[in-house]
Amino acid sequence: MKKIGASTAGLGVILVIILLFAGGCGYNVPSDMVAVHVTAGPFQAKKVVGCVQPASRKFWTNDDYPLFPTSEREWDATGQSGSDAKPFQSVTNDNVVMDIPVTIRFTLITDCETLKAFYVKYARRNGAEFHADGTYNDQWETTLRKLVADPADQTLDRIVQGFNWRKVWNDPDTKVKIEQAMTQALNSDNSLLVQTAKGTYFDGLSVLVGNSNPDNPDLAASVAQEQTLVAQAESEEAQAKADKQKALAQVAVAKAEAEKQRATIEGYRLKGMSAKEALRAYNEAQLIAAGGNPYQPSFGAALTPTQ
Repeated sequence: MKKIGASTAGLGVILVIILLFAGGCGYNVPSDMVAVHVTAGPFQAKKVVGCVQPASRKFWTNDDYPLFPTSEREWDATGQSGSDAKPFQSVTNDNVVMDIPVTIRFTLITDCETLKAFYVKYARRNGAEFHADGTYNDQWETTLRKLVADPADQTLDRIVQGFNWRKVWNDPDTKVKIEQAMTQALNSDNSLLVQTAKGTYFDGLSVLVGNSNPDNPDLAASVAQEQTLVAQAESEEAQAKADKQKALAQVAVAKAEAEKQRATIEGYRLKGMSAKEALRAYNEAQLIAAGGNPYQPSFGAALTPTQ
């Protein structure tokens, strides 16, 4: 019986070793990730016990080591190929729905206590997984949408309410103001991100706002037509002003020429001459200068045959 008991105990030990080696695969944490250490041995319940720092490796363990990125991440709501979502939509203070492309960059806080809380409250509950090659599952994206994108979208709604749609649409200064206001709001201690997650799990948040457009394309078309008409009217007004200035200049030149002519004629006016006589003297001088002779002989009365 003792031999049988010893043999059974030995087999039990061997079986445990086999189970450990068969089920355990260890971990290899990349340099830009941190792992949460979750015990998962064959004889104990799963329990979060700590974290494994970047660039760490261990073989033959049956525990779980879910990975989380330490590098900057982003939520791309621009609607481009490969983006996370379509542009956010917000309503301006003149009740126009605007499509606003937004990119939110952030970093997951990975100090161990914060990361463990994030894992328990959200990642494990949602089934979110981030893989060593940088890929992730849909549940990870869903988690970020709930904790980052949705509160950021609501924050943008509140900010855009302070502007009319034309400012949001094509005013560069307004775009900068929206970016700055949104970045400041998301980084505040009582931001909607903090309220939504009931804790602070992200930092280093920054916002980039793209070129916004009214959801109704007819608005943009009507403004373009209006600007064309304004430009045409301004062009016509400018042409009219130019024509008027040209006419005034021509009148001024004519007046100057006339004054010059009068001064020239006046130079032929000798003492005691009338203006008419001065004009005749001027004309005679012009004729002489042209090779003519103003002093043609005058024959008076016709000669008689006897003469």
